Amino acid sequence: MKSDIVKKAEQLYHSGNVQEALRYYATCLWRGEEQSTELLAAWLGDKDLAAKAGEHAVCTFIASVLFAIDRCEEPLRTQLWTLCENTFDRMEQCGDRQDTTDRFVAECNLYRHQKKPEKALEIVLKGLARGVTVSRYTFAGLTYLDLEQEEEAERYIALGYQADPSNAAAYNDLGDYYFNRRRWQKAGECYYKVLETGDYSDCTWAEPSWIFCCFMADADPYELERLAMCAAVDVNNDRAQRLCRMAAMERLTPNVDYLDYSRESIINAVRSIRESNNVSGVVSCGVSCQESASSINAVHLGLEQIYGKPASFVLSSAKAQNPPLDETLDEEGIVLWNYQDINAPIAVVPRPSDYVSGLVGELAETDFSLETWYENAAEYAAKLSAQQCSELYGVMVHPPRQKNNEIFAEDWLYQVQFAAVCILARVSLHELDKICKGQLDWPIIPAFTLAAWLASRDSSHVQWAENLLNIVQSRISRSNYCFFEYAYTCAAYLLPGKEEEYYTRLWQWRQSLRES
Repeated sequence: MKSDIVKKAEQLYHSGNVQEALRYYATCLWRGEEQSTELLAAWLGDKDLAAKAGEHAVCTFIASVLFAIDRCEEPLRTQLWTLCENTFDRMEQCGDRQDTTDRFVAECNLYRHQKKPEKALEIVLKGLARGVTVSRYTFAGLTYLDLEQEEEAERYIALGYQADPSNAAAYNDLGDYYFNRRRWQKAGECYYKVLETGDYSDCTWAEPSWIFCCFMADADPYELERLAMCAAVDVNNDRAQRLCRMAAMERLTPNVDYLDYSRESIINAVRSIRESNNVSGVVSCGVSCQESASSINAVHLGLEQIYGKPASFVLSSAKAQNPPLDETLDEEGIVLWNYQDINAPIAVVPRPSDYVSGLVGELAETDFSLETWYENAAEYAAKLSAQQCSELYGVMVHPPRQKNNEIFAEDWLYQVQFAAVCILARVSLHELDKICKGQLDWPIIPAFTLAAWLASRDSSHVQWAENLLNIVQSRISRSNYCFFEYAYTCAAYLLPGKEEEYYTRLWQWRQSLRES
């Protein structure tokens, strides 16, 4: 049964008030007052539509209904997109307009909605060759953003802004592009451009975004206060509310308040396999530099979890890591792996007993909080004999099976290593020294993180923790091992009693690693 809106739109159309019909129906779809798109196919399929309503009205109509078309099921969506393309193809004459109703801008946007940026760019550049308008400059810039051609995007958006300095809305889009890539300075500069125009509708997005970028650049608590105030002044500003939540999350310390799992390339490959449901059972990875033993181990465990059985994994590294991953700092450093081949390290620690493995697994399956885990680890350490304590290193290589298998295996290994390190530290803090002086592998992260956290709670541990962090910093590659480097910046930030410049530098270092 047709709705009253559809009936009225049809009546207007068939009575010759085609422009009003298009405007009325598009407005109702835009506002969500009408959900049915049944008239779109009939009207867009009318070969005389432009003659009846005029080119301007038709371009305005198509520009207005693109989001309604996006919500359609795929067969209908594809049909409507094709009808829009045909409508544009039939337009022989068109005017040059400064807004999104411009024919070349509307058609460019049509192809952007179809995820065809190359075609969209071809259209809008064709329009610019015909004549300059603000909207053509702007959408050329936005389409270059779709293609991730930043310099060209910035150039065209700047040209649009120069043509009309009162309209900086596109800088919000450019800011969002850099924001999503965690490039805070560039994003902040774009949002500030919008604020300079003073356009309220655009500033409601730009203002909290700019403040958030300022906070992310230097971790100044004052910026958080400003962001909270911005959200409090306008409770309907969803952007401000969301950024307040993001800022609260950013204030949490990785590997202390939550576990920050590995983002190494081969680990990401496993995640991609899981997401794409690849069931070939054979995986090959080529990397520029040698991977850590635990990351290789994690890949094998992850693939086995995905396929239900051991899978073939071939890793090819272009060169060995520097400093070498197999070396220890001195004779007391822990050795977990034998590196006969840099791409296939072999465990040298034996499998732990089911008893020790079970204790570590029990702790690892609880919700993570370094404080809670370290506190509870004392109970587990008390259940182990001196001989059994040494088995904790075996757990770091041969993790226990999960009871419910809910955690990805590549993440579970890291979680188990954190739990084992917490228990080892309860046996003796000297175990953390041995790990940090041992082979460069994932377990050093919980070791130096726990040392720094203990220093933040007890000043008597500060010098010891700082010495460990200095050892680690001197050993971690600054060119290949962002996972280790990032964890180091988070842990070093915990050390108390430093100058403000120290914390700002670490925060900025941490953010640069997230951006890279």
